[in-house]
Amino acid sequence: MADLNDKKPEDSKELVDIIGHFGPWQTRILLLSTCLLIPHVWHVMGIVFFAPNIDYWCKRPFEYSNFTNDQWKALAIPLDPKTTDNATYSHCFMYKKFNNSSVEKDDSVLKCSSWEYDRSLYKSTIIEEWDLVCSNEWLVSLSTSVYMSGFLSTVFISGQLADRIGRRPVILINIAIFLVSALACTFSTSFAMFTAFRYFVAFGASGAITTGFVLFMEVIGPEYRSIMGITFMLGWTTGYILLPGIAWFVRDWFTLQLTLTVPWIILSIHWWLLPESPRWLLTHGKIEQAEKEIATAMRLNHKNVTNIKEIVQNLKRKEVKREENKKISHPTFLDLLKTVNMRRKSVNIFFTWLIVSFAFYGLSLRTNDLGGNPYLNFFIAGVIEYPAAITAMFSIKHLGRRKPLMVLMVSGGLACVLTILVPAYLHWLLIVLTMFGKFCVSASFSIIYVYSAELFPTVVRNVGVGSSSMFARVGSMVAPFVKELGEATNRRVPQIIFGSLSVISGLLVLLLPETNRMHILDTLEEGENFGKKLPSFVNNAKDISGTTNDSKR
Repeated sequence: MADLNDKKPEDSKELVDIIGHFGPWQTRILLLSTCLLIPHVWHVMGIVFFAPNIDYWCKRPFEYSNFTNDQWKALAIPLDPKTTDNATYSHCFMYKKFNNSSVEKDDSVLKCSSWEYDRSLYKSTIIEEWDLVCSNEWLVSLSTSVYMSGFLSTVFISGQLADRIGRRPVILINIAIFLVSALACTFSTSFAMFTAFRYFVAFGASGAITTGFVLFMEVIGPEYRSIMGITFMLGWTTGYILLPGIAWFVRDWFTLQLTLTVPWIILSIHWWLLPESPRWLLTHGKIEQAEKEIATAMRLNHKNVTNIKEIVQNLKRKEVKREENKKISHPTFLDLLKTVNMRRKSVNIFFTWLIVSFAFYGLSLRTNDLGGNPYLNFFIAGVIEYPAAITAMFSIKHLGRRKPLMVLMVSGGLACVLTILVPAYLHWLLIVLTMFGKFCVSASFSIIYVYSAELFPTVVRNVGVGSSSMFARVGSMVAPFVKELGEATNRRVPQIIFGSLSVISGLLVLLLPETNRMHILDTLEEGENFGKKLPSFVNNAKDISGTTNDSKR
């Protein structure tokens, strides 16, 4: 298929006009980058199976070792005062005095110093390994939050390094960090060691994905960027639905951690197959290497490789000029807040990113709390991301950005809030409402990537989307601790928090302008004027060509 711009004069062609807007060469980069998402989702969501909800109680003395669990609980464990079912035993207390026939009448209790764990569903967990229960239960949420902080820090460090030393070396370095850290997690001798290495697992995995996404977006035509940006995220969904199957077969945390890590030694193939970004090579004066990469891309995409040196020189002049213009403008985060309309739109979209990420990770990490089969719940939560992605693609193409995003966030939020009204015996309805909320949030996550890139003008697009991503990381870091609030109050409270904030954020989206079929915004002045009144741009506008510099989740 001929490219749209094949008839352009040679000296006016862009890089993608030369190598092809999308072909086998870009497909290879897409596959290499997308496969990085699978180990990432396995490790970020693996905590659901490393530290699941399991029953536990105070450990019995040796002389009561012949008692069954039910006999021991009836004898020595008081009922949990936080529950109303008169059937749930305390996890953290036992009676001070008891004998084989009855409990002493004073009913005085003491805190447990050691525990026994229910192994009916899981052979071993990090909960049992390091007694992450009672006063230490919050440490599980801390570990997840530390993992999320690895996302945040890699946005800064890997992003800066990728601009300095290239996309390819940063991806390879981060793959190495991920593999070494994930193996170190497996052989951790303390919870502090486990948590610390999980930070580097996140740093490496997310850094590789982020840079891989940037590389991919730099080498495809602008008309493919929206749809391919969402297609790229299907690697996350694939990993999501595979994880519960693996965890079902491998039910002890040590072997599971090893299983989720060792196969990814195959990522070493990136050393031989992953190219450097020709755009980066051109802007940094690496002409010979750029010629080789461009020639390879043209050959794989079935383009005639002629006058390669002249082509590269023309492309170099364009890229250098583009970089010089960026340096002159020198956009910063403050540029998003200097004027009234840009500030209003920026704060709104930052808040939306924070809430979407907050709700997505909050709902994804709480599948254990829904009751029933935890493996099935997790699988369903993963499967619904496929129709969510299709919904996002359809919406972006036919319905625009603003209204679908609003409808999805409000609908998903209301579904989560309504779970508070579901009685315990309608367990299936609780799962349906929660999964519908997860579906809406997942689709919103896909739409907001494209929408954000279109809202920010070219001179601050990377700054704007990068800042949005940082707010998303804050949301993902806070989300695990909402569970602790639920434990202290009511287990339905987290659903209400996720839902109500989603509704509020969805309604605020209505204050943003629609960007579908609008001209690309280039300057801060255009960005400030856009949205003050109804846009007057013509309908036959070119697609927005801004790219994001972060991966979903």
